[in-house]
Amino acid sequence: MKRTNIISFRLPLIVCLLTCGLLYCFSYLIESSFEKFSIQQNVSELNSVISSIERELIYFSPNDNRDELFQNLLLILTGHHHLFVYIIDESGKVLYRTRGPNLAVALKPANLEKIITEHGTTISNLNKSSYRIAASRVIVENNKHYTTIVAVGRDLQLEFISRLRNGLGLLIAISCVLALIGSFISIYYTQKPINRLIKKIEKINLKRLNYRIPTSSVPTKYISLVRAFNKMLNRMEDVFQRQRNFTADIAHEMRTPITNLTTQTQIVLNNARSTEEYREILYSNLEEYEKMSQMISDMLFLAQADNHQLVPNLIDIDLVSMLTMMCDYFEPLTDEKNITFNLEGNCSHIQGDKLMLGRAISNILSNAIRYTPQNEVITITLSQTSEKRVKIIIANPGEKIDSRHLPHLFDRFYRVDESRHRNGNGTSGAGIGLAIVKSIIQTHKGTIFVESDDRSTRFIINLPTAISPHNH
Repeated sequence: MKRTNIISFRLPLIVCLLTCGLLYCFSYLIESSFEKFSIQQNVSELNSVISSIERELIYFSPNDNRDELFQNLLLILTGHHHLFVYIIDESGKVLYRTRGPNLAVALKPANLEKIITEHGTTISNLNKSSYRIAASRVIVENNKHYTTIVAVGRDLQLEFISRLRNGLGLLIAISCVLALIGSFISIYYTQKPINRLIKKIEKINLKRLNYRIPTSSVPTKYISLVRAFNKMLNRMEDVFQRQRNFTADIAHEMRTPITNLTTQTQIVLNNARSTEEYREILYSNLEEYEKMSQMISDMLFLAQADNHQLVPNLIDIDLVSMLTMMCDYFEPLTDEKNITFNLEGNCSHIQGDKLMLGRAISNILSNAIRYTPQNEVITITLSQTSEKRVKIIIANPGEKIDSRHLPHLFDRFYRVDESRHRNGNGTSGAGIGLAIVKSIIQTHKGTIFVESDDRSTRFIINLPTAISPHNH
């Protein structure tokens, strides 16, 4: 939960910082645009006034038409607020000035000449006020020089820009606070259903693996997540159930031979026996040891299969020839029940491990012989389903297997009839023979499944004709 809290705080902080950054850029753009517009407006006004004054100086001589010149200058300055004018002659005498700052003092001679030469402007601060100043020199008749200095006050513009900056700063601060609060509220309501899910998930343990989160109690956008989680719980429950069943089944299977060994040993120790009796008991014990050894070997085989450690020795296999030999091998068992094999069809050769496939098919055939009634026929059908795949069907008549058992026939220690156990020899009685069959078929990149009806039970195997070595 500590990590979640860090994330919950970090996200609103990021949103707040982004909001601040965007608003700051926006406010900087507004302020810069207004300041640029103000400069252009001031420069345009200064140039316009200077041009008008120069025309008047050319038309009206300050010496001959002073009154008319001054009257025209007043008309020019009418409508211009906070505008100040200085006109001086070449000797430095002031011919005309408006009320306001002494512009001649505000500019040093070097700065004045620079402004005149470059037709530019400068900023000067006088008496706690700021001015933008422009200057120009005009030559009239008799080569007389007149210098015009015009200034416009900037105080109102600077005050407006300052207020604008403060207002935008306040707007940024308020927006950031609102963004932070809004982000926290949004995250709270977004995480609320997730927190409810977390609380439900935290209640799940080994004793409650059967619990499933109802999709009706979560928002629509989380339904797919809950369904995926429930499917994962199904798989976990199945794995734990298999593990529990495996532990119980293997304990049950090991208990029987160990109990037999213990009982026989106690009987032998209680009374003196002849050499022949000792020999019989030892043979009986040896048989139990062999069964236990076979069971352990089979379990190791399945463990290797589960960890993908089975590496088949791939060779070319003629299935028709192999199945014919296996039918001959089981002939002594089939003769006891007067059962016959019927091998039908044909298929191409395949690549595979002959020992592994022989073991898998032997397990199926031994089961078929065990559950086939007397005087019946076990049918083995071969077919070529495609250029790269073959099918083997082993069908034996007998009692129908209920459909609820079919998906579990390949589970370890699973028996259709729980009352049967350790029926016959080999691993089939222990209930792991078909699990080994499935592991071998899957190692060969094939599939196997079972069908059962009133006529027969059929094990259907699909195998590829070739296996790429890099798949193992």
